[in-house]
Amino acid sequence: MAIAPAFRSTAVQAILGPARSGLVPSTLYVGWLDSSGDLIAMSGTTVSHDDFGPADNGVQNSVPLDCGVAGSGWNIHAVALFADAAGGALLMWAELDAPLTPDASAPLGFDIGDLRFTIGDEGEPSA
Repeated sequence: MAIAPAFRSTAVQAILGPARSGLVPSTLYVGWLDSSGDLIAMSGTTVSHDDFGPADNGVQNSVPLDCGVAGSGWNIHAVALFADAAGGALLMWAELDAPLTPDASAPLGFDIGDLRFTIGDEGEPSA
């Protein structure tokens, strides 16, 4: 499946943001993923749909996000949003521009506009 560029932001806003579909849980939980897409750990923090707004091809955070602190030996490749606090119901993820290997107990978060969930050109039309 592919989504035309003119509708990519609208499509992501239907999942994440103040205008989201009622089918998407109202509370989302932050987790960190490794290079294989496996869960490293949940951050222990939640994000609100009101924390996101429209961006080219998707949404971005419109407020600073506190995403907890790092654990020992983490090598983070992506941030993910889950529908449950345990990290069993993955909703979406965004790869980081570069892997992050923070010190243990280092604060993790995103300044305004630094966390973007987008739809790219990789999708192929389905038959």
